[in-house]
Amino acid sequence: MSATPELRQQTGTYFTFLLPAGWTVQENSNLLCLNSPDQQAAIMTVGLVGMLQPFSPDQFVAYAMQMQGIPVTAFHSGRPIPPPPGASAAGFFELSYAAGQVICHGVAVANVTHGYGQCNASMTLAAAQAPSWPAYREWLPGVASHVAPAGSQTYMAGTVARQNLDNSIALGERFHAVNDYGQRRWQEVTDDRWRSDERNQFAFREALGNVDTRVNPYDNNRPIELSTQYRFYWVNRQGEIRGSDDPNYDPRVGSTDDWATMPRYQP
Repeated sequence: MSATPELRQQTGTYFTFLLPAGWTVQENSNLLCLNSPDQQAAIMTVGLVGMLQPFSPDQFVAYAMQMQGIPVTAFHSGRPIPPPPGASAAGFFELSYAAGQVICHGVAVANVTHGYGQCNASMTLAAAQAPSWPAYREWLPGVASHVAPAGSQTYMAGTVARQNLDNSIALGERFHAVNDYGQRRWQEVTDDRWRSDERNQFAFREALGNVDTRVNPYDNNRPIELSTQYRFYWVNRQGEIRGSDDPNYDPRVGSTDDWATMPRYQP
């Protein structure tokens, strides 16, 4: 299909729209879906009210698509557009999504409204299976732009749906959990990098100064820089240090002092 088909103005229970010839209609108060006869292309509008998560337009597009079981696989481009009267922000996006094993391309327009601690949002998508999209992209988004609410019950505008609130609360909790996890992981990466840098710098300083850093177990493992002359070091409670290259050397033999080996310091 390359030419715009015949279009008819339609008014459903919840939406008004232009219907291409031969296309089918599905709608409820939150959703409108127009499908081509060969199921290659579709127009979809989704709206939710009373959400507690303050979505941006792109976040709502991703959320609405996920809710419909067609997750976005890529945002190819996006830009802010003037929001309609009463809306806080709006955006236009080119994207790809997965419908089962089928990859589809399309464009979406999303509007969000923030106020009184809640968020209302709607999204309209015009899309087709990837091989067919070039034949639709010239006219399908224009048809999609004519979708509009037919009355006060569209998007359940007169009430705050309990299910939407539950979904919003759950999504907010997931966002917080993901954000907290991401911060923890980033801090772990930063800490690991810092420790690695510290170890590298410590080894460099030891090599540069020709020193061997050991710890005194009798003094809260305090680091002590010693000569690299010996491989083994011992220390007693009085702080006297003895070094040796003999692995069998033991200053405790024939002595009444308490001696302990001095392990290498690990930064």
